[in-house]
Amino acid sequence: MTQAIRLLALDLDGTLSLDDHEISPATRAALEQLHTRDDVEVVIATGRRYRTTRYVADKLGFDVSIVCNGGALVKNSLQQTLQSTEFEREHIAFLTGIARELGMTLSAQRDSHQHGGPDFMLDNAHPLNTQALKYMDENAAYAVQADLIAEATDTLVIGAFDMEYKLNEFRRRVDADPLHRFNTIVIPHPDSPFHYCEVIQKHVDKWYGLKVLAEQKAITAANICAAGDQLNDVPMVEAVAHGVAMGNGNPQLQAIAQFICGDHDKDGLVEVVDYIQRHNQQLL
Repeated sequence: MTQAIRLLALDLDGTLSLDDHEISPATRAALEQLHTRDDVEVVIATGRRYRTTRYVADKLGFDVSIVCNGGALVKNSLQQTLQSTEFEREHIAFLTGIARELGMTLSAQRDSHQHGGPDFMLDNAHPLNTQALKYMDENAAYAVQADLIAEATDTLVIGAFDMEYKLNEFRRRVDADPLHRFNTIVIPHPDSPFHYCEVIQKHVDKWYGLKVLAEQKAITAANICAAGDQLNDVPMVEAVAHGVAMGNGNPQLQAIAQFICGDHDKDGLVEVVDYIQRHNQQLL
């Protein structure tokens, strides 16, 4: 039996967020009506850390729950932590050991909103390359260098900026872990010769985080619409009854989506809101 859509989960970059963390006026107005008048909860689901997610969330005009750090951290609309899935110390030692052998510097993201201290720590075993140094400088108020093996705690996501060949070798070694504990991805870094590698725990993804909110609200995948643009959105877009890919999205994501809306910078999400409103109206 077809059920009403009660929750809309939105990726940020390439989906909701424009340049400088902005949201288009038309998209903001449509989402506000959906959330406040149509009683469909809007939720953000992103790979960003919590601080930078709030740069966009605060511009919506209403409070939202947030799944961030790729699903490892879930906060409700009151900014309370509902779930935090952290790496074990053994995980950090394993990953850091491989990186140090390759002359790489890892960063460990954490929930400073909950625990205090920095947003992330960069391993201090090697000098920082130019991209890691720029990352450190741009986030000077929220970052420190430290011995990750000895000092990293509350780690949600592991990352590294480096040359593609080095990150691919790091990824190969991590993926060869006989316990299969991690997922890795290597992507180009815009406007630089570097690439970025991200490591999360094998069982963690955006759908993993969204399920926490769904269970709290006594809803299932049948009541959820999710929209995104990249491969890290596949788990949630594939799992829900109403999966949407942006017009500017990855072709592999578009192939598994129920429908494709317009581009994120052309108010494609307004089409998603219209779809939800029509769907729910038909059930009345």
